[in-house]
Amino acid sequence: MPKQVRLRRGTTSQHSAFTGADGEVTLDTTKRCLVIHDGVTAGGKPVDGFLKLTPTTPLTAQTINGIINIIGGDSESYGLSVTNQAGFNQVLISADLQLSRLIITQEFLNWASSIHLNLSSNHNGKRITLAGNTTFTSSGYLFGARLEAFIDCDASNRTLTWPAAWKWLNATPTSIAANKSAILDLRCKGTTEADVRAEWHVQP
Repeated sequence: MPKQVRLRRGTTSQHSAFTGADGEVTLDTTKRCLVIHDGVTAGGKPVDGFLKLTPTTPLTAQTINGIINIIGGDSESYGLSVTNQAGFNQVLISADLQLSRLIITQEFLNWASSIHLNLSSNHNGKRITLAGNTTFTSSGYLFGARLEAFIDCDASNRTLTWPAAWKWLNATPTSIAANKSAILDLRCKGTTEADVRAEWHVQP
């Protein structure tokens, strides 16, 4: 029968009070990982900073504190493929960006006499059904920020009031007719209200 090699072992708590010899390897029975020792550091260095290809559950979060450089793929394949939704706080593209499909996440905003539009919110698409005259306010101005709002009017004509500093690329809408639908497209080129460029497209 082949020889069996077993390492010294102990719980995480036991390791915290143990200083192994330089180059010694032990087993942490709590974390189920190897621990490398240097002869001076109590507890050693657990070898647990790795990604698990098959974690206990697909919802297990794993964190990488560093820069990831992915090299691979070409113009007809993927260097990075994500099966489910992916969230990015900020994305800087230093080369070409090719999209086969772009879906903007949306949220429904309940009507109120004053509706706030945050250009840096987690949802760059808004759905609004007007049930009265409405004043719009805004915030979250960022370089390159964009917001798209799908606006439906109820069975009555409604007046519209907008932030004074917005720059309109077509005629400033002051109202929307009953039962009409419109798209409000906002793009921001700076960090102030005056940096917002607005377009209004309404159903004829």
